[in-house]
Amino acid sequence: MGRFASMRIGTLLSLFLPLVVQLNALTVNFHYGQFMTSDGLPYIETYMLFNGSDMRYVSTNDSTFQAHVELTYVFEQNGKVIDFSKINVHSPLTNDTVNQLIDFTDQQRFPLPNGEYDLTILLYDINNPIDSVRSVQPVKLEVNADGIDFSDIYFVERTQPTINQNFYTRNGMDYFPRLSTFFPPAAEYVWFYAEIYNSDKVLGTEGAYVFTTEIINPETDEVVDQYRTLKRMKASRVQPVASKLKIESLRSGNYELRLEARDKNNKLLASQSREFKRYSDQQFNIEDIEIKKTFVDNMEEDSLRVMTYCLIWNSTESEVQFIEDNWKEGDTTELQRFFYQYWYDRNPIDPRLQWARYHQSIKTVEDEFTNSTMHGCQTDRGRVYLKYGVPDSRSIARNEAHSYPYEIWHYYKVPGKSNAKFFFLDNRRMNEYLLGHSNVFGEPTDQLWYTRVVRETQGGSQSAAEQTQEALMQERDPYSHGSRALDYWNNPR
Repeated sequence: MGRFASMRIGTLLSLFLPLVVQLNALTVNFHYGQFMTSDGLPYIETYMLFNGSDMRYVSTNDSTFQAHVELTYVFEQNGKVIDFSKINVHSPLTNDTVNQLIDFTDQQRFPLPNGEYDLTILLYDINNPIDSVRSVQPVKLEVNADGIDFSDIYFVERTQPTINQNFYTRNGMDYFPRLSTFFPPAAEYVWFYAEIYNSDKVLGTEGAYVFTTEIINPETDEVVDQYRTLKRMKASRVQPVASKLKIESLRSGNYELRLEARDKNNKLLASQSREFKRYSDQQFNIEDIEIKKTFVDNMEEDSLRVMTYCLIWNSTESEVQFIEDNWKEGDTTELQRFFYQYWYDRNPIDPRLQWARYHQSIKTVEDEFTNSTMHGCQTDRGRVYLKYGVPDSRSIARNEAHSYPYEIWHYYKVPGKSNAKFFFLDNRRMNEYLLGHSNVFGEPTDQLWYTRVVRETQGGSQSAAEQTQEALMQERDPYSHGSRALDYWNNPR
């Protein structure tokens, strides 16, 4: 099936497809998986991980602090609401909002018939109302209630015996999901949970089958070294499978965790898989390279750190993890080795030349997009520029009447998308242009983006109904507030 989906929601609007949604300061990771009850009824399980350090905390009565987020899910089909939930999610209490902020999760289950749905996700930071978003994404639920089938696989962070039944409970244990598919050097195991359905229907109540767990190299579709286990299973309606695979010796790279059910004749009955990435310490340990004889040795330490961060938008997940962990305070020698290895991997013949080409883009980004709080590579415009290149057209509006400053970028083609567009808004007038909308998959989406251009003095206290009506009027007349945003979007120049 392989239908586990993920969304990263992280600065204005940016959603295991993957899709990224960004808020002004709120960052979350969203995943969902498909499962089935013992009665053969399908359901979707949702997982939301909130980045504790990006929340706003308020004081409680006992001198501690806590963050509060209103989370709403709405599943619709042909415009009709099929299921929904609306809850307040609370962070753990803390008495130190600088050094003791931890991430926290929410997990829910939605019984739904097989079919295609539009899932609306609403997030609202109760302590900081400016951080809110509405995003709509397609969801497909397709569970086989008659034949042998697997649930989706989810990785496990930790378990504990169940005290009170809850959404984390499965067979007397609470399984807390690991939402990241990245396993750093400190990770000793790949720990997973899944379920096998309806083997009794196909094999009979006295039947048996072999359950196989493998780690696969996706480039060769072959099992990696010793990472293959077999277990004889008795047929049943629902069979939970949870296991740990020790990966201390697994080298850096992209892998696939594959689960299979086979009959006594080795015929494949069902399979499920999930990709993950491994980063091992060995990856950047290039002792045979003398850094002093490379272009990296000429870089000042401060420049090296900033330039390393600027690689983040065009890196693999393992490289991203290394950069995030080391660019600020990591060992300088290791950072130099990483930097050289990064460009050597992309051009073994002339890594210096490969870096020089990219460096020109960084210079442009740093010169044009750096502001008082972030260097250019950290900004949304910098990210888009480094990821997709120079826009084919760039409409800049700094002084339109009744409007915040904004920009609209147009690309004839980016990977996977023609006629790509990006809308950036500086609603604080501090040269902090945030990406508010794009038609590129995986980028922020906001169908009413053009209404955000209008300054709050033009109706910031309107009701939702008034805002919707105003948006419809503006769509018919893009100049109704003096803004040319829709015109720039529809007619790039």
